[in-house]
Amino acid sequence: MRDYNKVIDRLEKVEHPFTIIGTVHTYPIYQFTLKSAAANPKNILLTGGMHGDEPAGVEAVLQFLERDTTKLQEQFSFTAIPCINPYGYVHNTRENQDRIDINRSFETNDVSEVTIVQETIENMQFLFTIDFHEDYEAKGFYLYEGKQDEQYIGPEIVKKVNTIGPIDSDDSGEDTTEIVQGVYKVASEWGTQGLAPYLLHFHSEHVLITETPTEWSLQQRTNLHLGVLDAALKHYYEEV
Repeated sequence: MRDYNKVIDRLEKVEHPFTIIGTVHTYPIYQFTLKSAAANPKNILLTGGMHGDEPAGVEAVLQFLERDTTKLQEQFSFTAIPCINPYGYVHNTRENQDRIDINRSFETNDVSEVTIVQETIENMQFLFTIDFHEDYEAKGFYLYEGKQDEQYIGPEIVKKVNTIGPIDSDDSGEDTTEIVQGVYKVASEWGTQGLAPYLLHFHSEHVLITETPTEWSLQQRTNLHLGVLDAALKHYYEEV
């Protein structure tokens, strides 16, 4: 079992405003807001801990929040939900306490964690979102990408981050199209049951899912997640 109180201690030391957006099975779910002073900021959503046995996503959001983001906030506003599934995080299980895969439940209305996320972002629109994940079977990293204009940036991202670790050479195992090696389309066949396709359909122009191999160290996985985020932010930062 992991100690969620250690996550809470770090979160409450972060120098950004936070809200507890809900409590599920006694575990609070946090949302952080990093606002930009720009007249028309670019809104970004970061999420981790959808699957409780994938702790590097939680660590990636934590380390991002612990950074000095002053320069980024000249252009970007961030919404961050570091751990969507605290019960799963504590008990090292993919599902929540009710044995439900939250990331297959965004077309339902009876999963508490889903309802909390949906209500939190109900009136929000994002330039892009990134959801951090892990893959127990992968030997390298890969991404899923969905973009409404289909002008994908995944190929440029994997070139920038493959110094952190290799691209996975195997098929992703999902019924989806490969854009380039290591970058797969968010498939329309997924509907809106997962967070990323739900966001793409209702709340975001662009979504990314990062998948890192669990066999890597926690810090290497975290570095890959943050490397992808940094590359995406650099892409949009330069589009002034």
